[in-house]
Amino acid sequence: MARVLRPNRVGLAVIAVAAVVVLVVVILWVRGCGEEPQPQPPETPDRTLEAPIVQAPPERPIKPVIPAPTPAPSPKPPEPKPPEPQPKSVYERWYEAGREAFDSGDYINARNQLSQALKGLENPSRLNAKIQLATIANKLTFSRQIFPGDTTAESYHVKQGETPASVVKDFAITAELFMKINNILDARSMMAGKNYKVIKGPFSVVIHKKTFELDVFLGDYFIKRYPIGLGRNNSTPVGEFLAGTKLEEPEWIGDDKETGRRIRVPYGDPRNPLGDHWISLRELPEPEGGGKQTDYGIHGTNEPQTIGGQTSRGCIRMLNKDMAELFDLLVSGKSRITLLDD
Repeated sequence: MARVLRPNRVGLAVIAVAAVVVLVVVILWVRGCGEEPQPQPPETPDRTLEAPIVQAPPERPIKPVIPAPTPAPSPKPPEPKPPEPQPKSVYERWYEAGREAFDSGDYINARNQLSQALKGLENPSRLNAKIQLATIANKLTFSRQIFPGDTTAESYHVKQGETPASVVKDFAITAELFMKINNILDARSMMAGKNYKVIKGPFSVVIHKKTFELDVFLGDYFIKRYPIGLGRNNSTPVGEFLAGTKLEEPEWIGDDKETGRRIRVPYGDPRNPLGDHWISLRELPEPEGGGKQTDYGIHGTNEPQTIGGQTSRGCIRMLNKDMAELFDLLVSGKSRITLLDD
């Protein structure tokens, strides 16, 4: 009986692996034969081994990039400095001292200081000083009280037989002012043996044509200011004069507008432009004799709307109530009247 030989298991495994390898090789070979060969890029020889070594040039220093300067903002103009206070003039110092004295009730000192200041002040301080001086005058000059230290007033002891007119003769004031200050309603009621207040005159006037103002003074002390009217076409004269003839309820002598003849117009007639009072301007006395009377004067008016303008024939016009006050202040032949262009 024949014996069947069994293959070895290891041998079979080797044969199987070898068969698989052969099969794979065959498959790869078949695929490779059916494709075009792809060109291969030529190999670049490594020339770093053949090229000479070149030394790199020295590096240049890199300049730092400096940014363009940003323009500085334009400087702001300096703030204007406030004006330095100017030193006060002597007139301003007098003015302030006068106001302080006025506020404290020292009217004598206030009048002295403000009157000095008035000589060099400008408006509005000048006008304010006049207002305060007029208030002081009402207390020191036009009241019955005599203030200690007031050199413009004194007490007068009336003797038997004296009258207001005789009392004021040596003081260069009017009897009307004396009676008004002392509240004497009738000259006959003045009593002998009694003391009365008297003012040491005379009063004077300064007229400022440019501002249409008439200022009254007692000595160097300002008393009061009045508005005035002047002559048309600047016909009011300038210069120094004295108070001349004084008239109450004056008549007017002038040319008739219709006939041109010289006529006399009584007081109260609408054609009479003189108002209630008249004071003529007299030239200053010459060394050889007395001054001449002029055709000019200060008077009231029946046309109050003309105050502050140039409408008269050359005279100085005042409101009737103002002219009545001035009439009682000026003394013929003694009170000076100065007319200025300023």
